[in-house]
Amino acid sequence: MSLRNTVVARSSTRIRRADETNAGPPAPGAAQSEPSPAQGQPQFENGSLPAAMLAVAHGDSPETRRVLYESMLKTWFLVPTREAVPDAPGFHDVQESTAASFSLEHDPAGLLVAVAFTDEEALRNWNKTIPWIALQGTAFFQAVASTEAEEIVINPYELDDPGSKMIRPGGRVTRWEFEELAQGDIPQIQADDAETQTPPQSVLVTMPTQMPAPEVFAALGAAARKFTDVVALYFAQVIYPDGEPHWTVAVEFAPSSSVKRDKAAMSALTKEARRVFPRTVTSDLVPASTALGQSITTTGKKFY
Repeated sequence: MSLRNTVVARSSTRIRRADETNAGPPAPGAAQSEPSPAQGQPQFENGSLPAAMLAVAHGDSPETRRVLYESMLKTWFLVPTREAVPDAPGFHDVQESTAASFSLEHDPAGLLVAVAFTDEEALRNWNKTIPWIALQGTAFFQAVASTEAEEIVINPYELDDPGSKMIRPGGRVTRWEFEELAQGDIPQIQADDAETQTPPQSVLVTMPTQMPAPEVFAALGAAARKFTDVVALYFAQVIYPDGEPHWTVAVEFAPSSSVKRDKAAMSALTKEARRVFPRTVTSDLVPASTALGQSITTTGKKFY
């Protein structure tokens, strides 16, 4: 499944807080600033966030996390809106109703999310006509925090559109993370929770350069048809912090399915995957209801 979207009007603008006067990235706790005329328009295509997301995917550490969050505070995010924005080009003050115009979406698991993009090519890869506004760093996270969005999805693409594919690194920002970023702070796990809370493992969900043969997908689909509770299969390549890629299949079950039937289906599909996937490739199967499974259903290939 893809994130749903029904808006087709096109427009764009950049917005800023009314109390901002200085340029440059925001300091912790400070509001975003508008680029000066000498700086010109924001350099969306040359932003540092995609590289920072890749660095975390290839090696999650306190240092790469810090660089990632600092990059988020500097980044100009393109945010889809439900209605057309002012026609006048340039920068406009952020209004209290700005967040109310966001085009919030439901992911395949039914989670309410805000979507954002690092550049217009990535946004148009997801939706070719939807209007958008641009918000930088703290102001963007403050706006999302004022909504009911549970997560932010960065650089999704439209799974139901054959012309849409993953062209930028993507990821998710959880509610607790963007609430910290809304204050201009770098998210950190509190010392008191260190023994009971484990930071989420960052992975890169992408597609391999060489996809599995159609016969592989056909064999897995045939195995899935033996289980009426299996309603969909999704494929993606998952790269873990150690750099090893895993060919991963997310299995979506019917809401009425039982734990016993789910286990039987997963066991059979795992056996089939090990038979048809190349022995040189590490393969995994995960339920679509898990966090990783949700990312795969959002950014991967649905083949059953």
